[in-house]
Amino acid sequence: MHTFNAIAKSLGEVTLIAVLLGAGLPLIFAVGIRFWSLETATANGAPARNPLAQAVAYLCFAIVVIAVMIGILYIAKDFISHTFDIQLFGAKPPKK
Repeated sequence: MHTFNAIAKSLGEVTLIAVLLGAGLPLIFAVGIRFWSLETATANGAPARNPLAQAVAYLCFAIVVIAVMIGILYIAKDFISHTFDIQLFGAKPPKK
């Protein structure tokens, strides 16, 4: 029964991370696109961008870019550790 509980717990953790990253990051990007497209009309009828909406869009884009960069660094952590002797995310130091 212990093995079943361990497998179920691990499967739940993987599923949660997959849902957060697989649906969460595209959702944040879509919210950024939505805020990016918000326009207001000026007195002469010309469209103008909302500065607050632009700030929210930039924040959403920054979160997505940072998450992608962290993912790339996590995947390449052993290469970075071996090549540059910088240990990220618990990478083992190179053998000397």
